[in-house]
Amino acid sequence: MLVTVLVMGPALGVMLIFDRGRRSYFLMAHAWAKLVIFLSGLRIEWEGLEKVPSGPCVFMANHQSYFDAISIGAYLPRPPRFVAKRVLTLIPIFGQLLIATGHVIIDRGNPRQAFGALDRGAEKIRKGISILVFPEGTRSRDHRLGPFKKGGFVLALKAGAPIVPVSVTGTRSMMPKGKFSFKRPKLVRVKIGEPIASSQFDPAGKEKLISEVRKAMIRGFGADTPEWKVNHVEIADPPGSNAA
Repeated sequence: MLVTVLVMGPALGVMLIFDRGRRSYFLMAHAWAKLVIFLSGLRIEWEGLEKVPSGPCVFMANHQSYFDAISIGAYLPRPPRFVAKRVLTLIPIFGQLLIATGHVIIDRGNPRQAFGALDRGAEKIRKGISILVFPEGTRSRDHRLGPFKKGGFVLALKAGAPIVPVSVTGTRSMMPKGKFSFKRPKLVRVKIGEPIASSQFDPAGKEKLISEVRKAMIRGFGADTPEWKVNHVEIADPPGSNAA
């Protein structure tokens, strides 16, 4: 990752001068992510790409590793911008590219800045740019979905954009939270769920929207994965249900 950023980052910076991040960002983001995956020897299995809307949307995925964003961004038909913590902008070259290519930077310690960033993110969506959000806000240590933060849902509601649930399994051993390590898994799976129309929910119904997205994300985990085993209880039929 370090080598590819050092080599491809300055090249993208030069390209941005001429086309302001449009075609060059698309080409370089895809090429960088696929190169990192290739050099890592990672096997990724995708499902549901045909469900990605033709228009802009908000992708929402579970988060266990820094490789989640790479695994998702490498294969989407168009690379989204993502909601990133301000601390990531302090990484040399990488941080400057985050800002230059129009990602949504959130300062969690500054509520006024955070709300302003969400407004700017909604405007990007209305202009045709999709956004990737990890609603947990941080990486899980044990495959469990953490509580969802509301910022990404506010973003979708402001823009009137559909939310596309993304379920990622198999990445936790690669650059996990609290460790500087890389253990290659046998397989990483990325599954795209059915889009959920945020326009059907008003701001007062935000909690219901959050619940729908969370359940859709869990349903996307394979039944043989640790992610399903520790999270499926949230969507299990209650005792006494007549469901088959």
